[in-house]
Amino acid sequence: MFNMKPLASSIALSLMTGIAVAAAPGGAILQNKVTATYSDIGGKTYTAESNIVEISIREVRTATLAITLGENQQVAMIPSSKVYSVHTLTNNGNTTEPFTLTADNVTGGADTLDASALKIYLDVNGNGVLDGTEGATAITSTSLLAGTSAKLIVESVLPATIAVSDTLKVTLKATDSEGTDAASLNTVNITFKNSNVSYTPVIWQQAAGGNCHAYAGVNKALSYLPAKADAEASMFNGKMGHLATITSAAENTFIKNAVNSSNNNYWIGAKRTGGATSPFAWVTGEAFSYTNWMSGQPDNAGEDALAWRYDGVWHDVTSSASAFYVIEFDIDCPQPEVAVALEGAKDVDCDGTADDAFGTVRLESMYSGECAIMRSRATNNGESIAKGVLMSYTVPQYASYKADTLKFDGAAKTDAADADNGTYVAATKKVQFNAGDVDVGVTSPDAEFSVVID
Repeated sequence: MFNMKPLASSIALSLMTGIAVAAAPGGAILQNKVTATYSDIGGKTYTAESNIVEISIREVRTATLAITLGENQQVAMIPSSKVYSVHTLTNNGNTTEPFTLTADNVTGGADTLDASALKIYLDVNGNGVLDGTEGATAITSTSLLAGTSAKLIVESVLPATIAVSDTLKVTLKATDSEGTDAASLNTVNITFKNSNVSYTPVIWQQAAGGNCHAYAGVNKALSYLPAKADAEASMFNGKMGHLATITSAAENTFIKNAVNSSNNNYWIGAKRTGGATSPFAWVTGEAFSYTNWMSGQPDNAGEDALAWRYDGVWHDVTSSASAFYVIEFDIDCPQPEVAVALEGAKDVDCDGTADDAFGTVRLESMYSGECAIMRSRATNNGESIAKGVLMSYTVPQYASYKADTLKFDGAAKTDAADADNGTYVAATKKVQFNAGDVDVGVTSPDAEFSVVID
């Protein structure tokens, strides 16, 4: 009798697969098999392997696109300037994926403006600005490895005409190889302001004999050309600036009072047109006729730019020197806008009393010898006072002016061209009333007279 020994003293089973700790990429084939190791009674080891079972990993395509900088911006309404927004595209899928990129103007809703051009750039270093060579080449697509992100910068070029009430909306879209758009929140909202300066220029008011332009002394030490560029990039009340051009003694005096500085030199907007003794020319093309040179100036010693001193006198200076500068914004004067109303009423007996209510409807069925009373007024719907408003009426064919019927604000006026504000000129059959100055939002008193049907 003897004891039977086992054929193998031990057997170990292990499951071998292609699954790693990281997520498997889409399209990967995972191979699965079982390996058994064992030994016999003599201690010799053996290995046995099972058949292979394959697992195919489905490709998953999913991505997000989100604004990471510049979603809501308020920028100066400088025509043709550029506005930037930064977006982050993330490939959340399990396979390398190409994306088609499209930037578009939004239409409808609160959007009232379209960018004149839209471009997309890859922010290679991810710092949120176009630097180095990043802005050299616009892109329309990009490819991302699974689990990676890229920053994209959208450049919106503003149109040539902008109002401060406008809103510009721009959106970015990323579409994968199967035509699916990335989940996104990428509408950029751009609104506008009509100034980009931190100081408040002083306006030379029309009522003070001014041109409504705004002026300021900018205490930034620059050479002439950088000062010129700085001025021309500045905006106030919707107008771009320029180095001041001084064309009259009154303007020079206003600037001296507005800048109110001491012991400083300022660039103004003139430079020589050629060599050391060539004439000066204003940057705006205005005639260089008024001057206010200090004694002994210009000395024509190779100095090519024009500087204005704190006390209002001028001298020529080398443009490479440093000085502050005077900026001018060519703001338009507010304009009056007068609307004239005329209405009539029958006065059959010609006694100066209207037979019915005044109105603008046709006065029907009037006979020879009957009268109509005409009444007129002027309203200023503009933004500044309307000076010397003169209302004129020419009596039409088949009617005549009824003498001594002129009234203004209910008071009788003479027909002669005398001191009062009512006149009738028989030679031209013209009735006139001088309503004087009419302020903003004000309606003049009624001007009234009668005509007789011939």
